[in-house]
Amino acid sequence: MVGSAQPLRQLADQRGIRIGAAAAPTYFSESQYGATLAREFNQLEPENAMKFGPIHPGPTSYNFDPADTLVNFAKPNNMSVRGHTLVWHNQLPSWLTGGGFTPAQLSSQLQDHIRTVMGRYAGQVYAWDVVNEAFNDNGTLRSTLWSDSPGIGLTATAYIEQAFRWAHDADPKALLFYNDYGAELTNAKSDAIYAMVQDFKSRGVPFDGVGLQMHLTTNTGSLASMEANLRRLTGLGVQVQITELDVRIPVDSSGNATAADLATQAQIYHDIVALCLKFSRCTAVQTWGFTDEHSWIPGTYPGLGAALEFDTNYQPKAAYTSMTSAFQSAPPVLASATLANAASYASQAVAPGEVVVLFGATYGPAALAVSQPDESGHLPTEFSGTRLWFDNTPAPIVYTRVGQTAAVVPFEVANQTATQVSYEHQSVRSDSVTIPVAPTLPGIFTLDASGRGAGAILDPSYRVVSQTNPAHRGDFISLFATGGGVTNPPSFDGLVLVQPPFAAIDSVHVAIGGIDCPVQYAGGASGLVAGVFQVNVQVPATALSGPQPILLTVGPASSAPGVTVWVQ
Repeated sequence: MVGSAQPLRQLADQRGIRIGAAAAPTYFSESQYGATLAREFNQLEPENAMKFGPIHPGPTSYNFDPADTLVNFAKPNNMSVRGHTLVWHNQLPSWLTGGGFTPAQLSSQLQDHIRTVMGRYAGQVYAWDVVNEAFNDNGTLRSTLWSDSPGIGLTATAYIEQAFRWAHDADPKALLFYNDYGAELTNAKSDAIYAMVQDFKSRGVPFDGVGLQMHLTTNTGSLASMEANLRRLTGLGVQVQITELDVRIPVDSSGNATAADLATQAQIYHDIVALCLKFSRCTAVQTWGFTDEHSWIPGTYPGLGAALEFDTNYQPKAAYTSMTSAFQSAPPVLASATLANAASYASQAVAPGEVVVLFGATYGPAALAVSQPDESGHLPTEFSGTRLWFDNTPAPIVYTRVGQTAAVVPFEVANQTATQVSYEHQSVRSDSVTIPVAPTLPGIFTLDASGRGAGAILDPSYRVVSQTNPAHRGDFISLFATGGGVTNPPSFDGLVLVQPPFAAIDSVHVAIGGIDCPVQYAGGASGLVAGVFQVNVQVPATALSGPQPILLTVGPASSAPGVTVWVQ
């Protein structure tokens, strides 16, 4: 039985984030354990199998089998794996804690451990909790084997920094996190973590994110305080992931909770998911386990339990339903999104008819969906459940997926100084942001869609101009661009042009290698949507050979530098 028409992982995919659970291979003997884990989650994290003691039981021996089991489960089920944890004061083997090692020897042991474990799972584990729970509640550093008892020979947070540098060397592509409990609110511990992250980022320490464990009770504290903490952390340019979420509540001797406590718990689960969805850099929500059958809470907190989203029989609880509700109803967020020219990726403003790409909207189709013109030859203004609004006018949609939507700015914004942009998916609409409007903002399309390098330019035989097929002096070549502004006569929003005559773009100039070129034609392009335009120009007789810079000017604005055309 499932509590939603869509599993959690499908709902999370539409939000562009991961939904995960801590897992243990010993429970795969229960068929419902693996089935539920695979169906509902797109991320898993070993609960204990990758901690120092379990994975490194002897000075020269490693036990990879339990961790391998989890990684091998994740692969066919298309799940990301999050590693936990490399440096922690708990679950250390006796050979290490009782070995009498000097700081230099401990440093060597830790470096070897990080190199060996991360090296084995490089390319299979996308992110690691490099250091776990290094701070006391009052914001001071915890005294541990690694820090100062005796430590690895470094003071303050330098040992944490060193661990991150070793981790980056071991797997440069992995995301590296610091993880801790009791740091979800703005308090002494989170202040200390924030200061450390700020310091690390300012000095170029390889550091990608903070994990907030969130082992909560029904007295979670201020949601506004949590939001302020997420805002300041993500404001440093790092990710935040909810890594060990559970909400423990009172239970009777049979492990049953009251309906009222379950309802309160469900609201907390909803609020935490909805909070994460407010921030584009909050990239995962993970619970510590997923079924009350195998939760750590009853054994650690007598009289408390029922902390997870599935009960002991793997049936979804109110907490599960509230999580699905948050995924389905939380509005997309545009506050940190970017609206860029689809050719140049310039983002300072928009122009009428410009093809733009919205990056960062936190809701949308999980897979790329490309629109097609209708019977009248127009692209749809609602496609795959998605709309992009300019004031109260929906824009023609070119393609869409979560985090990336291409659309054509309605020509109606002409003569405005600004427009209010909002985004909508599944009838849930985002906040609006104010975007300046410019008459023109030309951008030349490039072959690799990077906005730089070789332009998407055709020779007189409609072959792509390149190093192996350069343009010749005196040839007429065709470049393609967007951001040309209004046309004469006016173009229609979303119309795909199929036959001449096409509307013209006025006041167009092109320079190749700094030399002005005769412009033969500037206007609509056959087979492309209004807003993409074609410019036919003659290569100057005095142009130099090789990749020459090409600059397009329409009205008061010019294209960005860095686009080239090969000339011979």
